[in-house]
Amino acid sequence: MPDLSGQISAVNAAVQNLVKVGRDTTNSSKDAVLKQDMPPALVKVEAASNGLLEASVMLRDDPYSMPGRKTLIDGARGILGGTAQLLLVFDQAEVRKILRRCQGVLDYICVAEVIEVMGDLVTFVKNLTPGMTGMANMVSARAKELTFQVHRELLEKHLDSVKNTVPLLVSAIKITVTTISQGGQGLAEAKENRNYVIRKMSYDIREIMRVLQLTTYDEDDWAMVDLTVLKKAQDNITNQMARATEWLTDPNAAPGGIGESALHQILADAKKVADRVNEPYAGRIKQAVEDLTELTDKLADLRANGQGNTPEALQLSHAINAKLNALQKLVDDAVQDAVKNGTGKPASTLTGKMDQAQAWLANPSVNDKGVGKKAIEGLVAEGRRVAQNLSGPEKRELEQLCNNVDSLYKQLDALIRKGQGNSPEAQAIRQQLAMKLQQLQQKIEKALANQVVDSFMDPTGPLAQLDRAAKAPADAPNRQQTYESKAHIFLKHSKQMTDTAHAVTEAGSCPDKKIVGELNATANELMILVLTILASMEEAVPLFKGKIIYAHVPKDTQVPPAVKLLCPSVSLPA
Repeated sequence: MPDLSGQISAVNAAVQNLVKVGRDTTNSSKDAVLKQDMPPALVKVEAASNGLLEASVMLRDDPYSMPGRKTLIDGARGILGGTAQLLLVFDQAEVRKILRRCQGVLDYICVAEVIEVMGDLVTFVKNLTPGMTGMANMVSARAKELTFQVHRELLEKHLDSVKNTVPLLVSAIKITVTTISQGGQGLAEAKENRNYVIRKMSYDIREIMRVLQLTTYDEDDWAMVDLTVLKKAQDNITNQMARATEWLTDPNAAPGGIGESALHQILADAKKVADRVNEPYAGRIKQAVEDLTELTDKLADLRANGQGNTPEALQLSHAINAKLNALQKLVDDAVQDAVKNGTGKPASTLTGKMDQAQAWLANPSVNDKGVGKKAIEGLVAEGRRVAQNLSGPEKRELEQLCNNVDSLYKQLDALIRKGQGNSPEAQAIRQQLAMKLQQLQQKIEKALANQVVDSFMDPTGPLAQLDRAAKAPADAPNRQQTYESKAHIFLKHSKQMTDTAHAVTEAGSCPDKKIVGELNATANELMILVLTILASMEEAVPLFKGKIIYAHVPKDTQVPPAVKLLCPSVSLPA
C-alpha cells in the first residue's frame, strides 16, 4: 500500500478547519439546540480524523498491517458520518431561523382580529411588511436549495398564496373598519370574511413551516407495492434508532434536536407500517405510536423547562426507550407477517385492482387476505360511480356490465364457500368473470375519456356568455331571464368539469399521487372560484338574491365567507 501520510494530513487539516468553524459557530450562536447537537458531532469527526493519522503511521511502518487497515476504514467512515451530522446540525439551525420568522408573522397576523380604526390598520401594515418580506426572502432562498422538487414546489405554492392573500387581508380589515365606522350593519359578515382570510394565510404559513421540516420524500409510496413501502419504513426506523436512543438517554438534551427529530420520524414510519399491515399488528402499532407521541411530547416539555434531570423526566425517558424498542420489534414482526401472508390491501388504481382481481381468479384457493374479492368489489363500485355521470345507451351498458360482474362474482364466491371452487361450474364462471372484468375496465376508461372530452371541449364558453349577460344594458329585452339561464348553464358546466376531474382521480389509472392530488385540489378551487364569481355578479346584477348559486353545488362544498357576505341570504340545501 502506498504511503498515505500526505493525503491524510491534508484531510486532517480540512477537518480541523471545519471543527474550528463549528466551535466558533456554537460559541456565538443563541440556538440552544445547535449548542446541544454540535459538540458531539465535532468530537466524532475529530476522533475519526485522529484515527486516520494513527492509521497512516501504522501502515507506513507495516503496509500489510490489518489493524492499520481497519483503523483507516473506520476513520474514513467516521469522517463521512461525522461530517454528514455536522452539516445536518448546521442545516437544521438554518431551518429553525426561518421557522422563527414564520412563527413571528403567524403570531402577528392575529392582531388583525382586534383592529377597529384606520390608524391601527396603517400601523399593522407598517409592522407586517418587513416581517412578511423577510419571511418571503428566507423561504424563497431555502426553496432554491432543496433537493426534492416536490418540497420546493410546495414551498413556492404556499409562499405565492401568502403573497396573494396579503392585499386581501388588508382589504378585509378595511371593510371591517369601514363597517364599524358606518354604524355596524353587516359587521358579523365583515368579520367572518376577515377571519376567513386570516385562517387562509395562517394555513399557508403553517404549511410552509411543515414542509421546511421535511427531510425525506415518500410521496412515491402511493405508487409502490405495499411490501416495498413496508421494507423502506422498516429500514428507516432501524437507521434512526441510535439517534433517538442517544437523545432519550441524555437528560440534558434540548428539545427539537436531531435526536428528537429522529424519534418523531420513527413514529411517522411506524404509522405508515400500521396503515399497510394486517390485524392485530395494525391496531397494536397505532396504539403504541399514540402512547409514544404523548410521552415524548411530555418529556420534551419537561426538558424545555429545564426539568430534564428530575425523577419524573428520567423515569419518562426510560419508559419511552423501552416502548420504542418494543415498537421496533412489533414493526419487524408485522413486516415479517406481511411478507409471509400478504397485506390484504386493495390497490389504489384501476389497473392495480384489475391485476389483483385477475390474480385471485387464476388461483382462488390461495389465501390472499381477501385482496382479490375486494378488488372486484372496488371495480364494480368504480363502474357504477362512473355510470352516474353518463346517459343513454352508454349508461345502460355500463350499469348492465357492472351487474353482470357482480352476479358472476357472487356465484363464484358461493361455490368457493361450499368447497366447490375448483368444480367445472366454478372454472366456467371464473373464465366468464375474467372476460367481463376486462370489458368493464375498457368501458370505464372509454367512458372517462369521453367524459373528459365532453366536459372540457369548451371550458370558457359558458363563462363568456354569463359575462355578456351580466353586462347587458338594464333595458335589454329579457335581461333577467337571459342572465338566469346563463348563470344556470355556467354553474352546471363548472360542476360537470369538477365532477369529471374527481371521477378521473377516483377511477382513472394514473399512478402518480402528485398529479392526482393536484387535480383534486384544482377541482375544489375551481368550484370556490365559480361561487365567488356568481356572488360578485349578483352584487352588480341583484336579480336573484343568491337563489341559483347553489342550484348545482354539492352539499359538502365549503362556502367562502366572501360569498356569504355578497349574498347573505343564501344557504346550502338541506
